Amino acid sequence: MDDTAARPKSLKFKEPVIDVAFSPTTNLVASSLITGHVFVHKYDVGSNQRQVRGKPHKKSCRSLCFSGDGSLLYTASKDRSWQAMDVETGAETTRIDAAHEKPLNLIKYVNEQIVATGDEAGCVKLWDVRQKKQAFSYSEHVDYVSDMVFHAPKRHLLATSGDGCLSVYDVRKAKPFQVSANQDDELLSVAVIRGGSKVVVGETDGVMGIFSYGQFGDVTDRFPGHPQSIDSICKLTEDLCVTGSSDGLLRIVQFFPHKLIGVAGDHQALPVEKVVLSYDQQWLASCSHDHTVHFWDIGYIYADEDEDDEASEAAEQKDTNESKEDHELDAQAVAIRISRDVDSDDEEDESEVDIDGCSDAGELRTSEETHPEETHPEETQTDVAQPDKP
Repeated sequence: MDDTAARPKSLKFKEPVIDVAFSPTTNLVASSLITGHVFVHKYDVGSNQRQVRGKPHKKSCRSLCFSGDGSLLYTASKDRSWQAMDVETGAETTRIDAAHEKPLNLIKYVNEQIVATGDEAGCVKLWDVRQKKQAFSYSEHVDYVSDMVFHAPKRHLLATSGDGCLSVYDVRKAKPFQVSANQDDELLSVAVIRGGSKVVVGETDGVMGIFSYGQFGDVTDRFPGHPQSIDSICKLTEDLCVTGSSDGLLRIVQFFPHKLIGVAGDHQALPVEKVVLSYDQQWLASCSHDHTVHFWDIGYIYADEDEDDEASEAAEQKDTNESKEDHELDAQAVAIRISRDVDSDDEEDESEVDIDGCSDAGELRTSEETHPEETHPEETQTDVAQPDKP
């Protein structure tokens, strides 16, 4: 890509970045490192500025997410803890140590009262953040939890696992809603698309499996084409997603019909760990093994959609107007024919004309259809513990 000046500067670190997340309300982006450090930067075209730097975990920070209003940042670690920090001050507001028996892989914001966590052994837990205690624990998987997404209309939390299964949980209940059959491949990522009617999962063999919502026993469709594993899926619209693959490419894919639209970014053959969309739908951020968070312009996707919507509305309006004109012309023609018929009857026998004779013709009804990379030498301090494996 040669348009770096037209997008936010890349965030360059001295240690591997494991996860990245955008604020849902403003231009802030959070990054987590293998060292346990967490950073929050303010980004803009051609620049970025560090807002918060902290080390909430002794071991690698594997996952992070913002609260719905963007005021809190939740993080989960290999050290088996999760915590919440104030985004403005960096102060810790909640901390749960030994949250799981095994190291944590994921943390996902559900709503203002619940966050979900998943670990290396396949355990999923829901936490009451107000009371700061566990609400439910599920042990449906026998291998690591790889990704989670919350589908608010159904109040369902969906989780994928290295054991090849998709699990679905009603966050109000202690038992799982449904668990799929084993897909004979590791499931690495998940997204809900098509207005909540479909669920797409990324697999290690490069296939995207598609479930019909509510029918989670097995996939109803498959979308092959990626040469390597699909490690991250970012939903753009109900029919478009961006995938992050282990071959380093960010691909824009379309569903129904299934096809590759184009490439949104390239990490030069380094595996993509995560790809996310900014709150204003202008930027993608992605991280890989190059110790860097890259930004990619994606706003054109939505500009094209707006143009398509406007064109569609204009076409519909034109069809409506033409239909209206056709109906009016038809009505006029019918009225003329009725008038002629009446005149003809008059000529035949005036004595038999009914002064209410128009009623015999029936009632006439008409209808209307109707950037250069910025290095932060201070990001990693000399007192930081040696990096561990993610």
